[in-house]
Amino acid sequence: MKQLKFFLMAALCSMFVLSSCSDDDGLSGTPSDVSEEIVKAFYEMYPNATNVSWTSIDDYDVARFYDEGTRAEMRQTNCTAWFSRISKRWGMTDREIPFNSLPSAVIQAFNDTIYSQAPWTVDDEANVLERADSETFYVIEVDKNENGVETDVDLYYTETGRLVQALTNAPEDDNHIDFIPEEQPMTPSEFVADRYPGSHITDRDWDDGFLEIEIRHEGREKDVYFNFRNEWVGSKWEVSRRSLPEGTWSKLWSKGYHDMDDDDIDVIDSRRGMFYAIEAERFDDDWLIIVDEDGNIEKEIPEDWEDGWWGDLWDEWT
Repeated sequence: MKQLKFFLMAALCSMFVLSSCSDDDGLSGTPSDVSEEIVKAFYEMYPNATNVSWTSIDDYDVARFYDEGTRAEMRQTNCTAWFSRISKRWGMTDREIPFNSLPSAVIQAFNDTIYSQAPWTVDDEANVLERADSETFYVIEVDKNENGVETDVDLYYTETGRLVQALTNAPEDDNHIDFIPEEQPMTPSEFVADRYPGSHITDRDWDDGFLEIEIRHEGREKDVYFNFRNEWVGSKWEVSRRSLPEGTWSKLWSKGYHDMDDDDIDVIDSRRGMFYAIEAERFDDDWLIIVDEDGNIEKEIPEDWEDGWWGDLWDEWT
């Protein structure tokens, strides 16, 4: 009888344990808080994935896995796929590949930089950021040690070898989450057509970490900028002083600004509204003055503004 009771208790315990594991693990050993929809989407994209493990970061479910096609010499996790917990859609996959497997245009562009020469050393592996409905980026990591000071730089390239960004001393655990495209109501091209009706795109390229789309609109050349997440950050184009709000010049003169040139005025179209950027001098220094549509001075930027002032300004405003 005691043996029978022991057997029954063991059986019940086994059933409880198996039931608990099933509740916790969800599909195919996946944690229960990862939706079946995301798991299904993952295995449709990567049917041969092995060594799969899941974690949650911010609003994403993240699958770390091994992909036979990227690094066959060692069977360890070398890919990371990001899925939105909100939309259940794939956003980005980060793959590790040997440096020599990079596109030839990327390798050539890298070899033409100072980072390919001493004292810089390059990592023997690179990262490929495959992004939903967006351009793929290739990331090369380099470092140097001079006088006891170590410097790390991540170089982001397009497939054609265009250097998009050089990120200095990124965190050791940088997971490239900032490069996941947001799900926008419109693509950059659709946004341009909607905001600037009748315009046509003349060129598109990356500039100082922004996607720059050049357009022709209402007889003017305009530059429209988007960040890595496909968010519109602003647009700018040149205008003459006649386009400035009434009273702008007198306000600038009263503050000591002079030598304001007709050729040095830009319109800034941003989420905060329309502004004007005016180059001027004061006390023998160069300044950039931002004024609003009423001619009021919004911001005064000193002489070191020349390198990518619009990028810094839009980072601040967005």
